[in-house]
Amino acid sequence: MQIPTAYQQYYQQHHFQQLTPIQAQVYEPLRQGESILSLAPTGSGKTLAFGMPLLERVQAGGGIQGLILEPSQELAIQTRNVLRELNPQLNVYSVIGGANVRRQIEHLKQKPEVVIGTIGRIQDLVEKRKFKLNKIQTVIIDEADVLLSDKLTTVRALLSRLQGQFQLGLFSATSADIFSQLSRWFPQQIQTIDLRQDAQFRAGLQHYFLLTANNQKVNVLQKLAHRKNKQNLVFYQSSKELHRYAADMRYRKTYFTVLDTSDPKKRRADALNDLRTRETSLLLTTDVAARGMDLPQLTTVINWNNPQDLTEYIHRSGRTGRMGRTGEVITLGNEHDFRALQELVQPQKIKLHKVRLQGDQLVSVAQKTAPASIKKKSTARDKHRQRHQKQKGYHGQAK
Repeated sequence: MQIPTAYQQYYQQHHFQQLTPIQAQVYEPLRQGESILSLAPTGSGKTLAFGMPLLERVQAGGGIQGLILEPSQELAIQTRNVLRELNPQLNVYSVIGGANVRRQIEHLKQKPEVVIGTIGRIQDLVEKRKFKLNKIQTVIIDEADVLLSDKLTTVRALLSRLQGQFQLGLFSATSADIFSQLSRWFPQQIQTIDLRQDAQFRAGLQHYFLLTANNQKVNVLQKLAHRKNKQNLVFYQSSKELHRYAADMRYRKTYFTVLDTSDPKKRRADALNDLRTRETSLLLTTDVAARGMDLPQLTTVINWNNPQDLTEYIHRSGRTGRMGRTGEVITLGNEHDFRALQELVQPQKIKLHKVRLQGDQLVSVAQKTAPASIKKKSTARDKHRQRHQKQKGYHGQAK
């Protein structure tokens, strides 16, 4: 399928040569009003996949006709910016927590055609009768695995307020148990388009395991942060862990920024913008940045510890090496952690390269088994044993 005429300029400006497989597969079904569950690798262009056909279905000046649910403020803003660029003539607005409610209500009075938002704030505005749902014909649930698994009751309560039939688009990079029960929870006939095994847009991503003792991780991170032409996103398991090691890095006078869920909206936006504009080469965060964030300049994802599960590893890894770009994922830990991570990623057939840091280069760790031709060097204990065997008449005899 060729790039639709309306979006050719956008693709040229962003140096995209063609539609990705998921964009080509879902374009016509969504444009024709069908409901789908779309599964595709991280970084394969899912925002454009649902954004292009959605914008073609709405009418300018027709009120809110498209609703996109996102799991985080950052993703809602990112998606809004993409859709505004795709079609500047339409009014696309974001409704998120942490923003000024009165200002949002004033913007909603201007009758945007598409609204992107977080479920909590949208539900709140609906309850206050400030958000009209009567003209919505398409609902997109991005990162559907987490939104439906964690907030199914809230999502269904919101959708139950919609009038008449509407199209439902579910998008995710990873599967979830809820996907096998969609017919139980939603009235739509939902067809599945599964392209998770399509690895062509992830071919440039390398996965490394950097052998590191726990008490050396801060030193190693400093060295990784000073490699030339590298933009690093470091994941910690919790805010407590993040701020503990951020204090260590600050004491060592290492320049970095922090992105945490507890930060105000503007500070979070500034942290991401600093990384995008290369004001910083080191951003420390939790899994608030693991899903969906598009950071084109990001070269390196660093896991301070092993992720808790495969889904977490996949989404973190998806922040780099997107849309055919090169990228690297580096996990820090010991030999036990290496074996555990190998087992974790095995279902995805991810090849882990065990490495060490030499200067500012990642160097492969060779097998430590000595070649058969190399004679083992005698220790003092060996020499004592040999003298003892001579005295007993054992030397040179098979035992």
